[in-house]
Amino acid sequence: MSRLHRLLRKPFFGRFEVPWVWPADVNVDDWESVQFRNSAGARLAGLWGVARGAVRGTLVLAHPMGKAAKGFWLRYGHAEVFRDAGYHVLAFDANGFGESEAVSFDYPDDIWWAGRWAADRAGSGTVGLIGASFGAGWGLCAMAREGSPFSAAVLEGVFPTLPDFWRHYPVAYAALRLSQVVWPSLERGLRPELDATRLRGQPRVLLLYGDADRFTPPSHGERLARALAPSSDVSMQVFAGVGHTYALRDARTQYLQAVLPFLANADR
Repeated sequence: MSRLHRLLRKPFFGRFEVPWVWPADVNVDDWESVQFRNSAGARLAGLWGVARGAVRGTLVLAHPMGKAAKGFWLRYGHAEVFRDAGYHVLAFDANGFGESEAVSFDYPDDIWWAGRWAADRAGSGTVGLIGASFGAGWGLCAMAREGSPFSAAVLEGVFPTLPDFWRHYPVAYAALRLSQVVWPSLERGLRPELDATRLRGQPRVLLLYGDADRFTPPSHGERLARALAPSSDVSMQVFAGVGHTYALRDARTQYLQAVLPFLANADR
C-alpha cells in the first residue's frame, strides 16, 4: 500500500477500520468462515451461509461503511431473511474493513471477486448483489466491469458520486478535494453515476431509498435511475420515515414486499 493511499485512507475510514467482532445473538456455528483474494492479492474475509429449503440462487452482501462491516447483515437480519427465502449468502469485508487486508480504494474489485467466488462455491444458479451505501455504490461500479457475475442487484442508499456523499463530513470532504488535485484518477475512476450507464449483461436493478435519509436522499436515486435506464432494467422504491441503510429495520414489511418478489422474478 502506497504512502499516499495510507495517508488518504485515514480521514475516510480510519475510525471504522477496527478489529471485527461477532454481532451479539448471532449463532457462530451457523456460518462458515471463508477467504478469497482480490486482483491485488489481498486476503478478503467472508461468511458463507447455505440456503434453507429449495435453493433459488446466491447473494453477495456488500456492507455499508461502518465498524460492523459484514456484521451489518447479521445484526439487522438481512442474512437470515435471504437464507430463509432460499438463497446461499456470502457476507464479506471489503479490503481494510473487518477481517480483510487493506490494499487499495478499488472496492468494486473486491465485490467483483466476491461474486466470482460465490458463483464458484454455489456451483450453479444465478448470483445477485445486495448492497447498502458504500457497498451499493461500489457494487454498481463492479457491475460495469467485464465479466460481472451479477444478474440482479438490490442497492440501498446509493450515492451518485463521492462528493455527493462525503460533503456531509467536512474533514473527509476536504481530503477528497485534495485527492482530486494530487491523485485525480482516483475519484474519476470511482463514479457510480458514470458506471451506471454501462452495466454488463442488462441486469435487473432495484434502488431503495428512505425519505428521511440525509446522506443519500431519493433525489440521488432519481439521478441514478436515469443513468441506469439504457444498460439495465431499473426500478426504484422509496420508504417513508426511513433513514440511511435502515429500510429492513424500520420498514420491514415494505422491504420484504419489495425485495423478495424482485429477487424471485430475477431468478427466472
